[in-house]
Amino acid sequence: MARLNEKEVAVARVYSRSMLDLATERGEEESLLEELSGLRSYVESDSAIEHFFTSPLIDEAERRTKLEKLLRGHASDLLADSLQVLNQHGRLGILPTIVETYRLEYQERHGHVDVRVSSAVPLADDVRDQLRQTVARLVGREPDLVEEIDPSLIGGMVVRVGDRKIDASVAKDLRELRARLEERAVEEVLRHRAAGLEIPE
Repeated sequence: MARLNEKEVAVARVYSRSMLDLATERGEEESLLEELSGLRSYVESDSAIEHFFTSPLIDEAERRTKLEKLLRGHASDLLADSLQVLNQHGRLGILPTIVETYRLEYQERHGHVDVRVSSAVPLADDVRDQLRQTVARLVGREPDLVEEIDPSLIGGMVVRVGDRKIDASVAKDLRELRARLEERAVEEVLRHRAAGLEIPE
């Protein structure tokens, strides 16, 4: 995810933590995360909905009425109430940031962390499992893997936890995983050549 504006994050965190505290009291913290994530995707994929959430031309009372009709009975009361609070305080425009800070706070409280893995070829299940175990030992938290394919890394793998890059040289298991990825990358190249396919540069 792109780096967020620090001031916006600070404001968003106030709301997301309050929402998470309420959700925890009601045993709805995971379900609220799912609702928020779905809502964010919906808003970001529909310009008309995004306009409704962010336009200064729509006053608070009109938006409140429409939100009530849209959400009450179709979403959890916690989500509906939370959005009404955001609307009342003019904060619906930072909903994506609020959702992201909620997600990160949820991870923090449950001992999880995002781990971005870039590799030349898709990770096999056994490699993924071993990578997850290795990173968990290194960072002391349960990794939520975010996998990316980068053909320029043929024979390589880059693992990042936040802004921190984990070098394969610091962990024997990562060196072994990298060697296995190198073997797979070579196999992919040979397979492409045998099939007469273009190999990405």
